Amino acid sequence: MKKPITFIILILILSCNSGNETNEREVFNQKVLAFTFLSEYHHQLHIMIGEEGDKMKAFFDFKNAPILQTNVELIPVNNALRRISDVQSDHMNVKRLDYLADYYQSGLSMQIESILIGYGFKEVFSIDRVMHIYDDLIKN
Repeated sequence: MKKPITFIILILILSCNSGNETNEREVFNQKVLAFTFLSEYHHQLHIMIGEEGDKMKAFFDFKNAPILQTNVELIPVNNALRRISDVQSDHMNVKRLDYLADYYQSGLSMQIESILIGYGFKEVFSIDRVMHIYDDLIKN
């Protein structure tokens, strides 16, 4: 009887994770990566809505970006991409994707900044250095 109870207690102790910084860091990193992706692929969206360029190539570049399969922050963007049946003729869903990406990127920016502010950081920052800034903040 003692062995099963000891085993259960051991499992409970090992399954408890006191590393909230690790979990928060991963969430923060996902937001930063999603923001960066939307910034870097914004041009493809504009091509897809009719600016100069190859719509199909822009669509497939955007749709096939590996980060869309691994970053939970980008689930709404990935779902919006799936609603586009034909990038050449589905103007409504392409436009909706562009709106979503614009507003979503703004929201991610606010979330990233708010997490930094929560640690007392109120300076202007570059997105390229934000993970370094975050890591420095959680050390203190």
